[in-house]
Amino acid sequence: MDAARGSAEGGSTSILLSRVLTLLAEGAGRAGLILSGGIGSGKTRTAEALAAALSRRGVSVGGVLCPRVLARGETIGYRARDVMIRDELPFAKLEPPGTPVGRYFVSDEALAFARAAVERAVAARVAIVDEVGHWELAGGGLAPALRALLASPALLVLLVRDSLVDVVVETFTVGPFEVLSIEEAR
Repeated sequence: MDAARGSAEGGSTSILLSRVLTLLAEGAGRAGLILSGGIGSGKTRTAEALAAALSRRGVSVGGVLCPRVLARGETIGYRARDVMIRDELPFAKLEPPGTPVGRYFVSDEALAFARAAVERAVAARVAIVDEVGHWELAGGGLAPALRALLASPALLVLLVRDSLVDVVVETFTVGPFEVLSIEEAR
């Protein structure tokens, strides 16, 4: 699949906002953007700023963001934030209970909450999904809700680690799409 690739370093939010507004103005239909980067690179912060900027412009935005929970500079978990209704729940933490995913345990209640946020985003003009990763590629996590979202007319903004971009595009038949890469922000 062909992808337009660019860098979102520096003015990442303004570059992303500009592309989203252009695609919306063009009526791009099933277009999508993949915001890629490594762990801690700023994908979620950039997507949070994008959602706020779009909302200020009257563009309906939905989906889920999963900001990190930090303690003494270390990631100890994640929250799931519904972009549309602006509510959130603790999503993943280092200790059970929950479904083990990597080194974290994901709350079943929070996973259902996050999936509902993604499903609700079918009614939005822009839908953000943070993050499409190994769990989704194996059919778990947000994958069921993401598949429903892919059938909607919403402009998609998917947050994906650099190393997974091609396999996410192939697995979820995302396209046409553009990839904007975030450089390490720490």
